[in-house]
Amino acid sequence: MKHILIYILFVLTAALVVLNRYTSLYINSSILHFIVLFIAASSFVIIIGHLFGKLRIDKSILITFLIIGGITLGKAFFTWEGDWKTQTVIYKNSQNGNKTIEFQLKASRFAFGYRERIIERLKIIPLIDWTTAVDTTALDKSTWKRVDIRINELNLPMEPGN
Repeated sequence: MKHILIYILFVLTAALVVLNRYTSLYINSSILHFIVLFIAASSFVIIIGHLFGKLRIDKSILITFLIIGGITLGKAFFTWEGDWKTQTVIYKNSQNGNKTIEFQLKASRFAFGYRERIIERLKIIPLIDWTTAVDTTALDKSTWKRVDIRINELNLPMEPGN
């Protein structure tokens, strides 16, 4: 039973990692992304260890978890750029409340300034979205309502007059 759970965890987390990397699926929490990556890598190594007759003792599995946790944490520290943070919800979809068009910023970790984008965001479940770039000049105004809700997730100082 324990082996089946590890296989299920591997399939689910590996699928999330691949979808996050190669599709418009976006895990919008760096902590959740780290956890998913850690579980995918750990379960993969444990599956391979079981196939080769290794990692049978709980102590060796714990040591494996610690080593993979350290490697994953190091990878996350050196490659993490920051999360996209919503500054303004520009439009809301009148037919689906989970669809919005947002202006987002990402603080650049190793450079000064911010990267910016305007995206259509579909909230699938908490912390996981489907995001696509969107041209706001070509919107169907019958399905989108302009709301201009200032969120300011980066806690930037307000400009005078806003």
